[in-house]
Amino acid sequence: MAQWRSGAGIALLVVGASWLTPPPLEAQLGPVSGYYLHAVAGSEASPFSTSGFIDLQRLRLMTRPTWGASRLDIAWETTLSLRTDELAMGRGFEGAEPAAPWLDLQGHLVDRRRVEWTHGLDRLSISLQPAGQRARLTVGRQPISWATTLYFTPADPFVPFDPTDPFREYRAGVDAIRGVLFTGAFSELDAVIRPARDPSGDGETWTALLRGQRLVAGWEVSAWGGMLHDEAAGAIAGTGSIGEWGLRGEGSLRATEEGTVARAALGLDRLFELGDRDLRAVVELQHDGFGATRATDLVDTALSEPAARGELSVLGRDALVVNASWQVHPLTSISLLSLVSLGDGSSLVSPGLTWSLADEVSLRLGAFAGLGPSADGTALRSEHGATPFVGFAALSAFF
Repeated sequence: MAQWRSGAGIALLVVGASWLTPPPLEAQLGPVSGYYLHAVAGSEASPFSTSGFIDLQRLRLMTRPTWGASRLDIAWETTLSLRTDELAMGRGFEGAEPAAPWLDLQGHLVDRRRVEWTHGLDRLSISLQPAGQRARLTVGRQPISWATTLYFTPADPFVPFDPTDPFREYRAGVDAIRGVLFTGAFSELDAVIRPARDPSGDGETWTALLRGQRLVAGWEVSAWGGMLHDEAAGAIAGTGSIGEWGLRGEGSLRATEEGTVARAALGLDRLFELGDRDLRAVVELQHDGFGATRATDLVDTALSEPAARGELSVLGRDALVVNASWQVHPLTSISLLSLVSLGDGSSLVSPGLTWSLADEVSLRLGAFAGLGPSADGTALRSEHGATPFVGFAALSAFF
């Protein structure tokens, strides 16, 4: 099945390229750009892992060659991590894995106790948009986001944002067929058909959604509906401003075997001036019907199908995130993120400092620490309380 999916994906792109693309008068090989990350981190012991260190390196190469009215989008990413035994550091320190991938375009080069080396194609798609036309068709692994809020994105049916990942610069690709019709200067229709592997390992689930978006009296409003992982679903969202405050909100309903699940997020953001420098503050509140209502349900939630498909940003049902970033110097900024579980009162606190060393090169120093009741043996007493202190330094470069 894995070989079939990989072969089918390649064949799909080849056939799509030949069918969508007329004989070109000119073809251009796009420039190759890239991203490199080298991070080192240390963690204290937790109830579920020993203390230790990790050395992580990530390389990403990207290109977008054109062929007449078509464009090929290719991105390859590889991650090498060296770690001590039984060290659990969280998703930000792992190799990139597309959410619920259908095509087999990623895998392990080395998978050992202390060494993990992954690689994969995070982008492999072809797009057709003839000159002067108001439509675009894209086939293959591609980035798709219907999010409106910034940190909690429960109404994004594709790849929700992970607020605890300090290193992810690119949204993971989605295996899909997507058509966009630009109906006006500030309005569009967006249709997506997407197969995904079932978390149980038995077959696939299907997503077929249609989204409309337009600008109304200075507010960007949108709505989508259809089938999400074989279940009826729909959502509405909007963003605008009231005075100096930005307001964002999104909500969705989904029909599951257990009943209708409601998910929603509301956020405020504003730019202040502090010491003649910019201070940006963001506050968001989320209710997620897939989340756990009690600490005893956290493990079951982490093993649930929505979590396995990468649909959850946090495990608790109700959560709050507050993030503030301040430019203390033209080359230096500091930030503080606090992620709070409103159900049990625990929080994850993450301070950070970013220093621009040169054009496209920066150094980031940061830490994570969980506050709240820790685990009782192997039983969690809160969502974040068992999170150990983690300190890290990361050098990143774009080229």
